[in-house]
Amino acid sequence: MSVKEENGFSLVEIMLSIVLASVALYVGTLLLALGNQVSSRTEALLAANSAAFSKVQEYENKSFDNIPIGIDSNEYEVEDFSSTLPTITGGFIKSGTAKVYTQYANEYTASLIKMTVKIDFKYGNRDRLIEYATYIQLGGVGR
Repeated sequence: MSVKEENGFSLVEIMLSIVLASVALYVGTLLLALGNQVSSRTEALLAANSAAFSKVQEYENKSFDNIPIGIDSNEYEVEDFSSTLPTITGGFIKSGTAKVYTQYANEYTASLIKMTVKIDFKYGNRDRLIEYATYIQLGGVGR
C-alpha cells in the first residue's frame, strides 16, 4: 500500500478558519461600537464639565458687588443659560437645564457667597448632573 501525499488544506480546515475569522470580526465590530459609544458619552460629559467650569470662572472674575444674590439664605437663581447649552458644548449636549445659583454662605455675614453651577441633561436613557460649587468672598476668591 502506498501513502498518498496530500498538498493544501482540507475542507474542514478551511471551514474552521472561516468560522474563527467570522467570530473574530464580529467581536471586533462589537468592541468598536462599544468604544464609539463610550467615546461619545465621555465627550458629552467633558463638554458639560467644561461649560460648568467656564461659568464658575466667569463669576469668579466678576467684582463681588456685581454678583446678584437673593435676599434670604436660600439658593437664588442668577442665570439660566440652558438655551446656549448646545452652542457652548459644541453640540455634544442637545438640550438640558443649565443654571447658576448664589446664596450667602451663612446668615451672619454678607461677605461670602456660595455659588453653584448645575448642568442637568439626558444622555441616552440616563440623566446626568454636573455640579460645580465655589465660594466667592469679598476681596478675593476662596474655595
